[in-house]
Amino acid sequence: MPRSIPGPADLLDAVAAVGNGVGDALELVPRMGTLLDQAEALIGRVGRVLDRVESTVGSVEDTATRAGTLLELYADPLRTLAPSLRTFAERLDATEVEALIQLVDRLPILLKHLDEDIFPILTTLDRVAPDLHQLLEIAQDLQVALGGVPGMGWLRKKADKEEDEAERAARELEAITGKPAGKPKR
Repeated sequence: MPRSIPGPADLLDAVAAVGNGVGDALELVPRMGTLLDQAEALIGRVGRVLDRVESTVGSVEDTATRAGTLLELYADPLRTLAPSLRTFAERLDATEVEALIQLVDRLPILLKHLDEDIFPILTTLDRVAPDLHQLLEIAQDLQVALGGVPGMGWLRKKADKEEDEAERAARELEAITGKPAGKPKR
């Protein structure tokens, strides 16, 4: 097929088409600038997110390392304690937990009384023992002396009878209520 030679009209059409294309391209330039700005902002945000992810991964790695060290250190004792801890957890109830909390709350007071009241008494027990022994001897002498008083045998029998009756009444009360009655009072 023979080629035709373009004429002036074809050239004008071609120039107009190129001009339109250049105009269209020039209209795209501001949009391309906006897209580039948005892409740069997005890349900046992605960079910041990656920095935070890397920081988090490092923190997790540190935590995992510490946890691994602790597990390695306590693995054998935890295996040994596991059955006892399981039994303890199964038997522990809310009232016991509350009682334990109250005990812990009272420990400072208990320690104060031990230090200020009980321990000083314990340090004097070695001096009290001879005095107690002497009191027991006096009580025995008094018992022997009272045994010789006329009518003491009758009074002792009466006291023993009253004590037996009080103990029987306490046992009956315990059987009825189901609660220990305690030691009968004279």
